[in-house]
Amino acid sequence: MSALNPIDLGRIFIMLKMDVSALMGYTGALYQDFFGSFRGMLFTTGVMLLWTVLPLFSALRTFKKKDL
Repeated sequence: MSALNPIDLGRIFIMLKMDVSALMGYTGALYQDFFGSFRGMLFTTGVMLLWTVLPLFSALRTFKKKDL
C-alpha cells in the first residue's frame, strides 16, 4: 500500500537511509526488513520511476494530440 503513495515511499526510503527506522518500532522493523534489502531498494526505485515516467508519457501523448 505504501507504493501507491510516492510521498510515503520517498519518506520511508529517506528514513531507512538515515537509519531512523529503529525509532518506528515494529513498523520500522518491517520496513527495514523489506525496503532495506537489495530487492526492496530495486522495488522502491522502480516504483518511483513509474510514478515519474507514466505521467510524463501520458502528458506527452496528450500534448501531441492537441492542435495549437
